[in-house]
Amino acid sequence: MIAELYGANKKDAAKKVDEMIESFRLSEVVKSKAKTLSGGWQRRLSIAMALISEPQILFLDEPTLGLDVIARRELWAVAKELKGKITIILTTHYLEEAEALSDRIGIMAKGELKAVGTAKELMASTSTQNFEDAFISFSTGGGISI
Repeated sequence: MIAELYGANKKDAAKKVDEMIESFRLSEVVKSKAKTLSGGWQRRLSIAMALISEPQILFLDEPTLGLDVIARRELWAVAKELKGKITIILTTHYLEEAEALSDRIGIMAKGELKAVGTAKELMASTSTQNFEDAFISFSTGGGISI
């Protein structure tokens, strides 16, 4: 249905659906209703649905919130597979997730963008040894924006 909403004919829509089922390994839940799926499967399905229209940018707002460790890692794998194929804007409160998945990180605090850069650049500009300390420095006003 979503592929058809974006202009695909029935044949092309069916082909896109098959590609998404394969890409996101959804074959074991393909006959299930979305509301009966676990959080991890629901997130995977929602990303597949978003990608069926072949967008240039995909916004993921807290995609791993509430997921168990395995579902979270599977979603990380999906995000890594999409790198270089699509621009992903990811919001997260999990610093290890931002560091693991992001090419560039923007740190927001009190509604303002405090810094932008790679995790290494942000750590270097705050003279910290880990990303969490760099984040705290920028969030509390101790860092220098790059």
